[in-house]
Amino acid sequence: MTVLIKELMIPITEYVSVGLENSLYDYFKILDDDKVTKDKGHSHRDALVFDDNGTIMGKVTMMDVFLALEPGYKSLLDSLSPGSILTPEYMANQFKENDIWGEPLDNYCQKAAMLKIKDIMHEPKEDEYVEADRSIGSALNRYVAGIHQPLLVREGGKVVGVLRYGDVFGKIKELTLACSI
Repeated sequence: MTVLIKELMIPITEYVSVGLENSLYDYFKILDDDKVTKDKGHSHRDALVFDDNGTIMGKVTMMDVFLALEPGYKSLLDSLSPGSILTPEYMANQFKENDIWGEPLDNYCQKAAMLKIKDIMHEPKEDEYVEADRSIGSALNRYVAGIHQPLLVREGGKVVGVLRYGDVFGKIKELTLACSI
């Protein structure tokens, strides 16, 4: 059975969105409001970022939030050479040296209130787009290669939806459990 991306994508009109000038606090509030209106298993943790003209400018994911709240990650990641092998010991030492997440989590709330979405969002690269009429396998290949999630789904050159990793996993689980063994 071939499953197409458009069968699993969430239409763009149903996806959580934020504006460039929203704060991280606003983003968290929007996600909470979305969770109240959605089935628990399908609430969003990511959002699409739109400008005032309705153009998608980027996306904000959990990883973007973590990286924005702890700037030590950026300096650490920038210092790595391409192809570096990161052993657990090396990373633990770097986290300690850079005091990454050294403060109590509740100290980050004021920082979150001041951060603007435009400053933490991820601008999608070409490999983060998939075509709606392609098979799920093409999306899985990108996920396994480490592409920034979720993927943006295009049809006729226009973004029409979002494909989340968890939704693809859910479909594979559903199909596997439906097999007669």
